Amino acid sequence: PFGHIGLFAEQIDYWQRIIQTLSPYSDEKIKVLNLFAYTGGSTLAAAKAGAEVTHVDASKTSIEWAKQNAELNGLQDASIRWMVDDVMAFVKREIRRGNKYHAIILDPPSYGRGPKNQLWKIEEDLPLLIESIKELLSENFLFLHLSAHTPGVSALTLENLLRTYFSDQQNFITEEMYINVESGPTLPSGT
Repeated sequence: PFGHIGLFAEQIDYWQRIIQTLSPYSDEKIKVLNLFAYTGGSTLAAAKAGAEVTHVDASKTSIEWAKQNAELNGLQDASIRWMVDDVMAFVKREIRRGNKYHAIILDPPSYGRGPKNQLWKIEEDLPLLIESIKELLSENFLFLHLSAHTPGVSALTLENLLRTYFSDQQNFITEEMYINVESGPTLPSGT
């Protein structure tokens, strides 16, 4: 009803990067945290590469959809922990538990509500989340992927936010997401 079909074609190249980045570590216990995980494309890419994935989304319907996608892709037995939870609340609990991750994936909505009606606004809450997740990084951290589809949130805006909290990091890739169309213009689809 709100226009989402559950597949985000602009993420396909990134899913390939997840697989390429994580596959060399398939014999190790690589832990990936996917926040705002929706229908699970990034989760499935990480699981395909052999990672242990924690998939977090506030929507039980989306989690069920992601589980179906895992089954359809032969990943029903992959190491995926499915969590229906508010992302901020989950991250705070993971920090208290001392859990660490080798990779973190974030694709936050512009606006949303958690399972207990917690309010999410990207402009207000994303900086707090980025600051918090720094405490979840393992010593041999591999990557953080942050994407957004919010009008007015540019690639430079996201890079500046990340540089604020990860000033010790050297490698940033900032790019626009898009969908190539065979018979028409390339469609911008986020950053």
